[in-house]
Amino acid sequence: MTERTKDVDTLLGNPKKAMLAMAIPVIVSMVVQNANNLIDTAWVAGLGTSALAAVGFAFPLFFIIISIGNGIGIGSSSAIARFIGMGDRESANRTAGQAVILTIVLSITLAVVMLFVMEPLFRLLGAGQYTQDCINYFTPVLLTMPVALTGVVMANILRSEGASRKAMYSQVLSAVLNIILDPFFIYDYGLGLGLAGAAWATGISMSVSTLLLIYWYFFSDKTYLKIDFNRFRLDKELDKAIFRVGFPASLEMIVVSVVSMVANMLLVQVDPENGVAIYSSTWKIIQVVMIPIMGMGSSIVPVCAAAYGLRKFDNIKISYRFAISSITAIMAVVLVIVFFAADIIVTVFTYTDATSVLRPDMAYGLRVSCIFIILVPWGFVTAGLFQSLGMGFKSLVCTFFRNLILLPIAGGMGIYFGSMQAFWIGVVIAEVVGTVIIGVWGLFVLRSLLNQRRGDTPSALYQ
Repeated sequence: MTERTKDVDTLLGNPKKAMLAMAIPVIVSMVVQNANNLIDTAWVAGLGTSALAAVGFAFPLFFIIISIGNGIGIGSSSAIARFIGMGDRESANRTAGQAVILTIVLSITLAVVMLFVMEPLFRLLGAGQYTQDCINYFTPVLLTMPVALTGVVMANILRSEGASRKAMYSQVLSAVLNIILDPFFIYDYGLGLGLAGAAWATGISMSVSTLLLIYWYFFSDKTYLKIDFNRFRLDKELDKAIFRVGFPASLEMIVVSVVSMVANMLLVQVDPENGVAIYSSTWKIIQVVMIPIMGMGSSIVPVCAAAYGLRKFDNIKISYRFAISSITAIMAVVLVIVFFAADIIVTVFTYTDATSVLRPDMAYGLRVSCIFIILVPWGFVTAGLFQSLGMGFKSLVCTFFRNLILLPIAGGMGIYFGSMQAFWIGVVIAEVVGTVIIGVWGLFVLRSLLNQRRGDTPSALYQ
């Protein structure tokens, strides 16, 4: 069995170095993945505004699916990192195996159910004339989902042992392959599958990435953890350790997806023709802008979880403050560029005559969003802190609250004033209020933890 690796030594060492070692590969992989998403949407935009709208309606459901894998991945990553911090390698290995089995079972079950209910579901969500396009896009997603989600979870397991670079390699492979396959699968000079082609390209690319992860864990000695199915058995205690963080983490993403669905319904009332396309496409750009924030927010989970297992609470404080201060400084520079270059940036989705009409509202939304994005590091890092400490419910409350106030404020303003500009202003107000409240809560939790000093015993992972 592989001895303690350099990645594990880094994870358990200097917290600032550990944060950078974890965050930089995560940010790189997110940059490539989101560039892939933008390119994917850009190729879809060539099919017209109806195709963009269909992807906008389908995306929340796709996000729910990904939330299953991410939830189990985050939950297992938090538990595994704490076990590694405690020096309990056997429990870390068993937790990894448990996470993979749970993912396979849940993803197959969800895929079968969704194949039967997606048509009435899309109609219920207001897809209307775009329903068939949504089905064409979503069917390949469901067929490739079990393999793709297994890869998502295994990448999180790699991060839990500090091997963030290996996880990055697998995700970059998926993104680059998808970029190559997209035009060939979508347009007539290739397979000519249209929207379905975009989904097939994504599913196949993620599946290839999963094969690389399977090789590392089952056919090489390059990892600290070993996923052993030969001794697999259901373990309620390990399930509890995974789901006390994983279940709320999945619900967080599901809440975001449900809010997106309801927002789409409201946007149809604000701008029946273009509202969904404007909002969903602009939000994809915003997600790219926020990559450094999301990267640091996710990286704090294994770093602080390992520090918690070691009972080094001062390392948790150092990691938390370093994450917020460093990313806020970086985002200040990024947002100045985004604000002044908004008109140019949105052309990635508005380069055709049919989609150019979306440009003014997309540029406006991107500019006003800079107001709340500068505060987002505080909220994201706080949520990551909660997850690292096993406080999954607190992280869920953060997401639920922020999104709960989004709908009445943004939707109400958009419908009342009858404009996308008013809708975007409502988004900014809701995000600012939500982030500030979450950030203050995080400071109180951190202070309470530092005051305890001794913390819980290792067995508290199961309590």
